[in-house]
Amino acid sequence: MSVRRRKRKSANTGAEKWKNKLWFEVKTPTYIGDKSLGSTPASDINHIVGRTLKVSLMDLTDSFHDLNYHLTFKMTTVTGNVAHSEFWQQELSRDYRRSQIRNHRSQVEGIFNLTLQDKSKLRVTTFVVTPFRAAHSTKKEIRMAILKKLEEIAAESTFGHFVNKIVSYDLREELRPIAEEVFPIKILEISKVKVIRYPEGSVLAGSS
Repeated sequence: MSVRRRKRKSANTGAEKWKNKLWFEVKTPTYIGDKSLGSTPASDINHIVGRTLKVSLMDLTDSFHDLNYHLTFKMTTVTGNVAHSEFWQQELSRDYRRSQIRNHRSQVEGIFNLTLQDKSKLRVTTFVVTPFRAAHSTKKEIRMAILKKLEEIAAESTFGHFVNKIVSYDLREELRPIAEEVFPIKILEISKVKVIRYPEGSVLAGSS
């Protein structure tokens, strides 16, 4: 067989495999509105579960202001041609964070492990920027104030409720006045959230 014919056969085989793939619409969990995240191909339905998909929050809200927030979902079950998913991670763009740092400002980052009402666990990272420099002791007070409020909210929230608070910015808005009681705040963001443990009874329980 000539090289040319061999290449043509290889190309046709690849095209044929792609043509035979099944397409599944990926949807967010119901606590984020059961919205479409687009489609994903797979040659077998069993290849869908466990797959992750990263999107911009803007893809869900159609708001340009949400461009700097990225959500990652993990696919859990398939019904027909629809792949259902669970929230797995949220991140704030590094470029955005870097753009907010100035020589006359202070950055206060806090990393907190939270246990929710349904025994699920999340690691939440907050990003605070003050309009002018803050002392080391003041930064510590800000972190402690945020931690106390986060623990209060977590104790009253289920996994879905807490994630909804993140996506809707409600969590950010609840934390800001608490931090401002300690020191003036220019920016307070939830810069990262990662699932450590899913709720008992979840398809993904025992995984992270």
